[in-house]
Amino acid sequence: MTFIFSHCLAPGFSPVKPAHARLPGRLFLIMLFNIPSRMHTRLLAFVLLPALACGSGGDTTTDDATDTTGPATTGATDPPTTGAPEGDLNDRELGAAASAACLAAAPKVAQLTAAADAGDAAAAAAAYAGPLQTYVQALDAAHERTDDTEISAWLQGGGPALAAAAARVHVAFAAQFRASLAAVEEGAEDKYAAWDEAHCTFEAAVRPLAVEADSVTWHAVDETIADDIAGALAAGHDAIQGEPPATSLDEWRALPSKQIAEKSLYRATQRVIVELAGKQEEVAARRALELFAIVEDRLEGRNTPGIAQVKAILGGDPAAIDAQVILAELDIAFAKRTRRYCSAAIDDGEVATPAGHEGAVEGNTYAKLILPGLLARVADADPQAYLGEWGGYVDLVRTGMDEAALAAVSTRIADQTCAYQIALGVAACTGEADETE
Repeated sequence: MTFIFSHCLAPGFSPVKPAHARLPGRLFLIMLFNIPSRMHTRLLAFVLLPALACGSGGDTTTDDATDTTGPATTGATDPPTTGAPEGDLNDRELGAAASAACLAAAPKVAQLTAAADAGDAAAAAAAYAGPLQTYVQALDAAHERTDDTEISAWLQGGGPALAAAAARVHVAFAAQFRASLAAVEEGAEDKYAAWDEAHCTFEAAVRPLAVEADSVTWHAVDETIADDIAGALAAGHDAIQGEPPATSLDEWRALPSKQIAEKSLYRATQRVIVELAGKQEEVAARRALELFAIVEDRLEGRNTPGIAQVKAILGGDPAAIDAQVILAELDIAFAKRTRRYCSAAIDDGEVATPAGHEGAVEGNTYAKLILPGLLARVADADPQAYLGEWGGYVDLVRTGMDEAALAAVSTRIADQTCAYQIALGVAACTGEADETE
């Protein structure tokens, strides 16, 4: 049985036009029967810093309750917005303001990946040398990372080492993808440059990962993760206005788009890690171990013990890897994050606000991530109802027009999410608490 995501209306809710074909509106599932020198590097880092978000690649989103960074506010003269589609607010092309360094490095990612897949260490090293290595070094300088050191060492090896090197390049680009999107939300003066840097890293490394995720075989949900991210990036770019350094956002549109893009990256990574784990092969396991770095901080504070567990499994005997154990450790954290957003807008008094709407969309995107596991472990799980209810919840949070209906839908999606947590062995359903050893 294959389930296909489609934009449709959930019964009992009034239609709302989406800001973009890939933004969440009424989402439900239709069931179909089918089953250089160091000085050069420092100079480049200095030039890139305005475009590269300042951070370590860790969590800079509004995802955790302890976050203190709120969304950037629009200017006082900006017209009021409601989240309804209002067309493109700027005449700029998506991607046009990306850094020259990223644009030069981007095509080299595919070359390196292909060479690593073929086990050709010489070709992989040649692909990395030049613009790609320079960009990774700049990212290291901007985010206090050490990716270049490891990549350079692994390129001298073969097999698993080459797989690790190629995966680490994707991790570095994914970290910049997140950091660039965070910079837009957190007040970057030139939001076009930050958003377009995210788009560049998407095209270079995130899109290939998402395309791979769309074709995994371990679940029966037909997905379009790559298109979801591409659509969110296009829609979010349309919601930027003004001229640098006085750019601003239509928060109702840009911030949900940011959440779709970022959380869909996690969804892609989860899908690929589980697929690789299921191969029980040394090269696949080594690649999965590196890719885990993209989502490792998602487990922190929700399933912190699972971090060591996943690393131990993927770093151990490949023949002993149990992909379902990997999936469970990941989804314990993701199901908790999903549960938080089942009621966050209500709990935090943010109904009918951009922040509340952003969080609801974030939860909706996490709900898609946990769907395959939920279907496999919860006997009476109804995917059509679950995602349909989530779509209704997003719209009710946005409008704030029916408090009773909102409370009822919130309860229902929370109940289904909690059922999955219990099936995963979580003692008491939560959106916040960490697991213990």
